[in-house]
This record gives sequence, structure tokens and C-alpha cells, in this order.
Amino acid sequence: MGKIIFITGGVRSGKSSFAESVAVKFFEQNQKGLYYLASGVPFDEEMKRRIVRHQKDRERSKKPWYTIDVIDELPVQSFHENDIVLWDCITTWLNNILYKTEHLKEDRLHKIHQWINQFQQAITQWKENGVIILIVSNEVLDEVPSSFQEVQLYRKLLGTLHQWIVSICDEAYELDYGICVRRK
Repeated sequence: MGKIIFITGGVRSGKSSFAESVAVKFFEQNQKGLYYLASGVPFDEEMKRRIVRHQKDRERSKKPWYTIDVIDELPVQSFHENDIVLWDCITTWLNNILYKTEHLKEDRLHKIHQWINQFQQAITQWKENGVIILIVSNEVLDEVPSSFQEVQLYRKLLGTLHQWIVSICDEAYELDYGICVRRK
């Protein structure tokens, strides 16, 4: 049986660095595949810089990271027992799904839930296959409620997804200002 570790925090809280360090520790113990599932889309200069920064962080670790872009569709890559999969981040992935389905009128929610169900099935299957999974997400639910319907939908979906992940994970951490607190 694998392991799921959920890591959340605000923007620039240190969650990605923490997740990468935990993944490297597992890699050093197991010497198995070390995968980074990247959901970021370089749509502006700031995002391009963030992506490059994350790439350089992984390069500095001198570990054999294998990066798979997961913009919306789940990876077809097969993961094996003791492989380490770090997914950074679920909030971006969900945002990409909302953007991709934005044009749909009648069956948008159904389509979004199909993607979420595929995500849940994949994570469950990976864990059953013995994969060590680290899931990074942003904590956006502490923000002031929005009057925009799309933001409300995003927060509702993300909150439900976070609750599901925490219910099945083995460990959950929250980072603020680089300080890590174990929640589960």
C-alpha cells in the first residue's frame, strides 16, 4: 500500500520546497522513480518565472526528477510501487479544468465532476499500487468570500476536493511563512 501526503498553504508559504524535500527523502530511501506532475501554464511573465524557479529548484537537488505536464488530462504514465509522485499543484489543475470547460453551458458541472472523479480514481489506484503521492494545493478558502459566481464555484469544488484528499491521506501539512504544522 502506498502513501498520500497532502501539503497546503498560502501563496509563497514554502509548501513546494517542503514537498520537494519530502519527496527527495523518500527517493533517497527507495531509489525509485521520482516524478513531478506540473500543472502550471506559462500564461504570463510571472507564471513563467515561477515555473522556471521550480525547475531550477529541482535541478539544484541533483536528483533525477522526471517532469510530466498535467494541465488538465491525467498522466498516462504508469507508476509503480515505491515511485514518488509530487503533484504541484491541485489548485492550478482545478483552475485549468474550469477554464477548459468555461464555454460549456448545460453539462459543464457534469464535465468538471468527470475530471474530479478521474483524479480521485487515479490517486486511489496509485496508492493501492504502492506509490508515494505528495499533493500540493493552495489554501484559498481563508480568503474573503467573493461575489463572483465563478470564484464561488471554484472555492466550493476546491473545498470539497481538499476534504476528500484529507480523508484518504496518511499525512496532511499546512505551511505559513515557511512554518510547517502537521494537521493529520
